[in-house]
Amino acid sequence: MNKDTSNANIESRAIYMALAGAVGGFGVGVVLFFGSQVSLFERGVSLGFVASILGGVVSLLVYIFTAFRHQVTLATSRWAKVRRNTDISSLAFVQALLMFLSYALIFYVISQSFRDAHIDVWGASSILAISTGFAAYVAYLMAVKMNTVRVATILALFLLSGTFISMMTASNPHWWNDHFSSLGAGGGVSGYAFNATLIVAGLVIVALSKYITDDFRKLQQTGRIVKKVKANIIQILLAGIGIALAFVGLFVYDAFPLIHNTSAFGMAFLFGVIILLLPWLVPGFTAAFFLASYGLIAALLASAWLFWGIGYFNLTVFELVAAAIIFIWLVIFVRHIAALLQDESHAGHKKGVSE
Repeated sequence: MNKDTSNANIESRAIYMALAGAVGGFGVGVVLFFGSQVSLFERGVSLGFVASILGGVVSLLVYIFTAFRHQVTLATSRWAKVRRNTDISSLAFVQALLMFLSYALIFYVISQSFRDAHIDVWGASSILAISTGFAAYVAYLMAVKMNTVRVATILALFLLSGTFISMMTASNPHWWNDHFSSLGAGGGVSGYAFNATLIVAGLVIVALSKYITDDFRKLQQTGRIVKKVKANIIQILLAGIGIALAFVGLFVYDAFPLIHNTSAFGMAFLFGVIILLLPWLVPGFTAAFFLASYGLIAALLASAWLFWGIGYFNLTVFELVAAAIIFIWLVIFVRHIAALLQDESHAGHKKGVSE
């Protein structure tokens, strides 16, 4: 194993990055909190608010710096470089927003448990140092060890977090009587949160399609059952879903209804094409995978009938079910590929030992 890429060296660098983040966080805390008693969480200069903002900023900077330094690509074309930069930036924003939302939730819960509590400048700065240090540590490890399963995981967490923030801040408490896209209409915190979540999530799906293609290429070098997998076509279809999702957020419902609805329909259409072509796209995958895939598309068709056919579902419920089905399948697909990679790795290890 290369010394620079060994797990011990990666962990060591992550610790150094955490220490640098902690020192920076402590310094910021002393400057912001000096001469005052600091509340746990409220708007303005409070421990939770500053920790959330600073944790997100540190995560963003550390991830971008680390990813550009460690992720090597052999591609030299301008498009390939733009694609790489977009993938890294999208994942960096997701990592930063997840850290921001996580810290905001944690400090909010703590503030509700310790009502009216205040901390002096040194205690608050120490807690801020721990928060920023941990944010730097996690961001570094995620950037160095990012793989297909991790991309899918943070994508799911990001979508859930962003959507819940949008629902909780919606100006219309009965938005669900209309449809999901109403969250993105009219501006405000809810609209910006919803649309930004969809745009960034769409870009992350485009990045995920590249990770999936890279995994298939690794398998095709040594694998047995993936020789005939149509990796490039899968990448195009998944990237198309990501672009359509980004367009749903970019072209909001109340301003661009035609483009918005066309993009949403395009997402569902591309997903249906993938499921329909699965035996040709991924020949040799397990029977359980195909059973799960066709079971999910049957559930999608059933929910469509419950909405359009008999009116049992309203539009919001149908959109929730459809989105859940697509992302459940995506997680199953990604984990199936990861399992194949692990099997090939173990097979190669056993072969090396036997020789």
